[in-house]
Amino acid sequence: MNRLAIIKPCVVLCLLMLPCCIRAQQAKSDMFVLEGHRQMVLGNHGDAFELIRHALELNPRSVAALEEMGEFWHYMRRDSMAAVYMRRAADLAPDDYWVQQPLVELYVSMGQTDEALAKLEQLYGQFPEKEDVLLMLEALYKQKNDYENVVKVLDRLELKEGKSEQLSMEKFRTFIRMGDTDRAFAEMNALADEYPNDMHYRVLMGDTYMEAGRPERAIEVYRAIEADDPDNTGLMLSMLSYYSVTNQDSLMRQQIMKVLSTKEIDSGLRMRLLNSQVLESLNEKRDPQPLLDIFAHLLSMPQTDDQVAELCARYMATVGVPQEQIKPVLNQILDINPENRMARSQLLQYATEEDDTMEVVRLCRTAADLDIDDPVFYYYLGIAYFQMDSTRLAIDAFKHGFRHVADDTNLQLVTNMYALMGDTYHKMGDMEHAYESYDSCLVYRPDEALVLNNYAYYLSLERRWLDKAEDMSRRSLIKEPDNPTYIDTYAWILFQQKRYAEARTYIDKALTLMGDEIDADDANIVEHAGDIYARLGDKQTAMRYWTLSAELGNDSPLLAKKLKKQKYYAY
Repeated sequence: MNRLAIIKPCVVLCLLMLPCCIRAQQAKSDMFVLEGHRQMVLGNHGDAFELIRHALELNPRSVAALEEMGEFWHYMRRDSMAAVYMRRAADLAPDDYWVQQPLVELYVSMGQTDEALAKLEQLYGQFPEKEDVLLMLEALYKQKNDYENVVKVLDRLELKEGKSEQLSMEKFRTFIRMGDTDRAFAEMNALADEYPNDMHYRVLMGDTYMEAGRPERAIEVYRAIEADDPDNTGLMLSMLSYYSVTNQDSLMRQQIMKVLSTKEIDSGLRMRLLNSQVLESLNEKRDPQPLLDIFAHLLSMPQTDDQVAELCARYMATVGVPQEQIKPVLNQILDINPENRMARSQLLQYATEEDDTMEVVRLCRTAADLDIDDPVFYYYLGIAYFQMDSTRLAIDAFKHGFRHVADDTNLQLVTNMYALMGDTYHKMGDMEHAYESYDSCLVYRPDEALVLNNYAYYLSLERRWLDKAEDMSRRSLIKEPDNPTYIDTYAWILFQQKRYAEARTYIDKALTLMGDEIDADDANIVEHAGDIYARLGDKQTAMRYWTLSAELGNDSPLLAKKLKKQKYYAY
């Protein structure tokens, strides 16, 4: 039997099995690539390398394995090795954009700009629909200062997207960099011609001349637009810039007024322009009147918000305008926006400086009605009601204010409110609540001298908790040792404790400190001196002080009785 006849079927069988083996090898290679990529993501770079290397042994033509190996070497900062594998992958998949593109990025990172450009030009030929290829070409040609090719790329983008302001401006700037002004302005003319009814592009043409330092051509364009569309907002702003650049200050101020008075102007733009004028006026120490005139004109028109009025008020205060002229602007702010705290606070400051109680009530009562969360308004409202003897309203105001006390509230304000609430309760004869208020005040500020003194004095008048009163009075004297009123309180507490000799030492000190400045407000202190000397048996000195107290205006019936009977009577 012929031996070849036996061998031939075996050869045929092996050839038939070969594609299956290759596919199996490829599938196994792909599995190793996937696992290698996973290990790379996990940060196990050594394992990743071995897995991908083995994948290439199984299938040297695996594009995925070549890409992964290229990425591995790039990560290890071995870009020359990375380039070897990425080029092999690109050669094996010439029609796959996503395989080609990483090679471009690698060339760029290696500083091989020419290689990157050549690859991108090849990719543009293959994939003309890929806009990012053109954008990368533009960026790299710019990097090389190859402006002719930049223009060619921009022309390609224009063919894809159509003529646009962005592309035309980019071409304009490129021509300027090339020193080719003729082509630069031809480009802008072409844009304006493309949209003849769109004034924006005509204005842009004038702005381009200004940008190029050719204001004489710019004004020609602006005047032509003005003849067709004098109320064009963009034109007004460009004219403002033109007058500023050409140092035509008078015309510039007129143009500012025109721009700001235009209803169509965006409110944000109006405020930016006004802010710039305010800053320039302050920095250059200009005469404020022209800008004040502009503000007055603007505020004579209907307002949609309080921004212009607030800026005006701040500017007026900064340049020293009298407060009587600022007040109407601040009130206009509140008419527009009652919750504007700056305006209300400033008006409140003016009212307190002028002791205008009714204005304080007006401003703070509205704040309370709006439930504005600033305790200051309720504090001053309570003070105003206290001065008007509206004690119940004062208490309500203080309580409302406490509801708005926050962690960042001024501590002195809180203590003052508690102190005044205590004084108000005292005025009402409600001593229990008065003492509670004083205690609350001292929790915040244990050394608040005025509260310590008042609290101690009221306790002494009631002959109540005299040890506590003495301690508080002593603490007030530590803070203000030469305050005659505080010294008198301490002397009176000692008097109530029947420590008359000690009391005389302190009352004499108080009288010495007052000297010749004794007035009606000191009548009670002088009466106390008489009482102390009476208890010490010095009737003559007591009568002298009681008489002086009456002369100072003390019309107390008890004092009159003392003078008449020439002896001390307890309160």
